[in-house]
Amino acid sequence: MKQAVFTSPYTIEVQDAPVPQIAPDEVLLRVAHIGICGSDIQMFHGKHKYAAYPVVPGHEVSGVIEQVGENVRGYSTGDKVSVEPQLFCGHCYPCSIGRFNVCESLKVMGVHTNGFAAEYMAVGQSLLHPCPGDMDLDLITLVEPLAVGIGAVKRGNYKDANIAVIGAGTIGNFIAQAALALGNPNVLVTDLVDSRLQFAKKCGIKKVANSGQKNLAESIAEAFGNRKADIIIDAAATAGSFQSAILAARPSSDIIITGNYKEAMSLEVPMLQRREVNLIGHMMYVREDFADAIRFLSTGAVKGKNMITQRFALEQLADAFSFIENHAADVMKVIIDIGS
Repeated sequence: MKQAVFTSPYTIEVQDAPVPQIAPDEVLLRVAHIGICGSDIQMFHGKHKYAAYPVVPGHEVSGVIEQVGENVRGYSTGDKVSVEPQLFCGHCYPCSIGRFNVCESLKVMGVHTNGFAAEYMAVGQSLLHPCPGDMDLDLITLVEPLAVGIGAVKRGNYKDANIAVIGAGTIGNFIAQAALALGNPNVLVTDLVDSRLQFAKKCGIKKVANSGQKNLAESIAEAFGNRKADIIIDAAATAGSFQSAILAARPSSDIIITGNYKEAMSLEVPMLQRREVNLIGHMMYVREDFADAIRFLSTGAVKGKNMITQRFALEQLADAFSFIENHAADVMKVIIDIGS
């Protein structure tokens, strides 16, 4: 089979490899598509603080089960699945309370250990999520990033909250759509790129604002009035987005950090302390977020099909990263077509 390997930053090799042999509790997954996300881009540029090289990238995946291990139950050859790419110990305190996403020994497939930029992958049954047989494999590829968005919303007390989302890229858009699908219509999305804001409107997000034309505090006041934002979710992960969130936060509000920062940020602590602002970290998702993502995409509660803006073959993975680097404003989600 073919697989793509990050051998070092900026270097991707497409290699021949044997088709994996599966253990009794595993399935052999025939990979259909993978998506490229911000952490993959950071790995390509050598800026991901926790990435390991060499590694097969890819953690947003759709696939079809090719073979089933003898101990696997509830799955059959031909089933469409998504995969939760988190490897956790199951014994530390976060695992004991169901927060496997922050396991003290967490490894993410495609970042710390091999992922899905390959024609076949052996996957443990515990990581699988069944998808409807009539669900488009393109949409299944979007389950993982949507689960991130759902997890970000759920980190705050989101019901009936005014929610401001910084960044209208894939994750920011999915955060906003997740809030809508979870029953909260009070959502504002900001971005510097008008085309992304217009796309957000097409996805049902009614309140949008260009952050190059007015600051976040002004946009929040215009969208929500005196109550302002109960929750600000930073999906942009830049020095500017971090500072704007701190400045725009209302006393007794939440700032949720879900973007993948590349460097340390400066924080004026009294801006949080004296206003009792809660700064909340967010990491990936838990299993129910995946289940919600599958349900929302398969029923159309979240619009995903038009999110895919470019496609490349596995052999063109390096070209895909170059395209993203040179056409960032034109990209929402790039997917890599691996199998049928």
